[in-house]
Formats: sequence, structure tokens, C-alpha cells
Amino acid sequence: GAPLDVSPDTVIESTVEVVGLQDPDAVLAPPAPYAGSPETVDDYRCQIYEVPNLPDGGFLTAYEFIPDRPEVVHHAIGYLLPAEARSRADARDGEDGRPGWSCFGSSGIGQDEILIGWAPGQLPTVYPEGTGVPLEPGAFFVIQIHYHYEGQAPADGSTLAVEVASPDEGLEHIEVSQVVGPAEIPCSTDEVGPLCDRDAALAAAIEKYGEEGVQADRFLRLCRASVADFAAMTDGRASSSCDLPAVLVGAVGEVVSVLGHQHEIGEWFKLTLNPGQDDERVLLDIPNWDFDWQYNYEPVDRILIGPEDVLRIECGWDRRRRNPDLEPAYVLWADGTNDEMCFGTITTRPPS
Repeated sequence: GAPLDVSPDTVIESTVEVVGLQDPDAVLAPPAPYAGSPETVDDYRCQIYEVPNLPDGGFLTAYEFIPDRPEVVHHAIGYLLPAEARSRADARDGEDGRPGWSCFGSSGIGQDEILIGWAPGQLPTVYPEGTGVPLEPGAFFVIQIHYHYEGQAPADGSTLAVEVASPDEGLEHIEVSQVVGPAEIPCSTDEVGPLCDRDAALAAAIEKYGEEGVQADRFLRLCRASVADFAAMTDGRASSSCDLPAVLVGAVGEVVSVLGHQHEIGEWFKLTLNPGQDDERVLLDIPNWDFDWQYNYEPVDRILIGPEDVLRIECGWDRRRRNPDLEPAYVLWADGTNDEMCFGTITTRPPS
């Protein structure tokens, strides 16, 4: 907020080159580019990305998701699936006459392990030296891309650059775990409309994305919360919190990185280890959320998470950040850009 001490006309030149994997072992592409329809504003599409030829398996040591058409690629989630799931994925591929298949919530194949996450601003992920994600023989990736169209739906062929290591290197295993909390944002007192009724908003979301793409009720149950907990949040702002045992989440070990994810009316995000205890550690604190800057943040200090520890995820939203042209609506956890999420990942390695 301080005044600039240079002329506002000063040209700013970056001293850092574009960050990316400089010499990846392979760049994986989908079998064919996917072109959606502008009539489907929020389109979730899954495609198979072949793992490099590793007949004896190996390790994934680094990756970079590279959006082909960033103007429509809202975010991407990558899943690692075992060889035994391949026939099911092949059966889904092209089932509607277009590359890939429609998918919400997950890959829709089963046995999928979340591994890759990309949102605007994300940098390449390079795991610490001596570590990697195990790749079993025959394993493959399924990348779920959320396309958000506003008038145009260009064909997209986003790619995945990867670096891999052979199995005889015996790397320590990397684990990626999910932390979630409720997302419930009632209409403010000066907003009126049929979708301000939560049941109506929930039904409309399920009609668009199916049960798998609308996790609002599931995460209320997981966090032992209820709709009533949010009923009084009618001043335009809302927040949620969820405490989860680290062992339930699967985030036990030494923290490699943390990530937070919300959509466009997110106001702030926080992830805390052992809240309220003597050994409390704030893992991630974003006081002014911006959808266009979503990083994997790496801790400076060594942080260990034990099986008895607790993780708290907290999210805040501000309805003033919502597009004023949208119909007033109760906003809840669902897959649309104009819906919301309260989601994080924690990447860990065995404690050394």
C-alpha cells in the first residue's frame, strides 16, 4: 500500500525465465484433442494418458501439466490407475463418439489414486531427491480436465510432461492425500430467487453434474456439520472448518508440499496441524484468495505429521466476488465454476 518510489512508467522486466521442466523424459498427450460445446458451460472430461514404457515399473519424480487452451482449461486432476483398471477405462473411452468420457468427482473408473493437480498459477512439481511416486507395470494416468466455456469451445490437447526413474533406484515413496471441508454459502439477505433455497440449488447441481459431481452433503457428514450451522451466514460472507485425523486423511510423514483449492468467490484459506495444541503449526495461510494463483507450497522447515495428529482445513467466501450477472443462488460444494469447494492436498514422504 505504500507509494511507488519509481515512476509509474518504469518498465518491469523479469529476471527469471519461464519456469518449466527443461528436459522431461516424456511429454504425454491424449489420444485426440477434445472439443466440447459452448452450450455445456462446465464440461468435465477424462482421457487416458499413457505412462512411458516402463515394463518393470518405476517412479514418477516430476511432472508438469501444460494446458493447451488456458482460456478454457479451468483446472485438471490427474489419477494413477493400476493395470487391472485398463479394460474399464478403454470401455468408457469414446462411448459418446468423442475422445474420452464425461466424468465428475473422480475418473469414474474406480481404483483411482489422486496424484496430479493443476490450477492457474501452478508450477511444475519436482519431488525431493531420492523420492518418487511408484509406477507399477501397466499403470496409466487418467487426466480429468474441467473446461469452462464462455462463448467459445476450442479443441484442447493439453499435455503432461514427466520425469521418471527406474525401479532399481529404490526411491522413497511419495504420498498425496486430500483434506476437505464443507462449502455452504447461503444467499445474503438482499438476494432473492428460487435457487436461494438450498434444496433447489442442490437439485439443480445434481441435474448438471450427477451425484458424483455434487459432494455437498457427503462432506457435511464427514465433518459432522449440518446445513443449520451456516443458516445465519446471510451477510454475504460464509466460512467453514473441519478437523480430520491425519491417519484418516492418509497424510502421515514428512511434509513435502501443501496446496489449497477453492473457486472464484473464495476469500481466504487456511490449513493447520494440531490446532489449539502446544505444537500447533499453520501449514498454509492465504489471507486473500485468488483463483489465478494456486501453488504447491513447500515448507522451509521440516514438518512431521504423526498418526495421532489432527488437521484442520478452514475456508472463507465472499459473495461480493460472485459475478453479478448470475442468478442469485445458494452456493454449495459442486463441480461447476460458479459452485464452490474447500479442498487441499498434502504431499508427504516417509520421515527420514
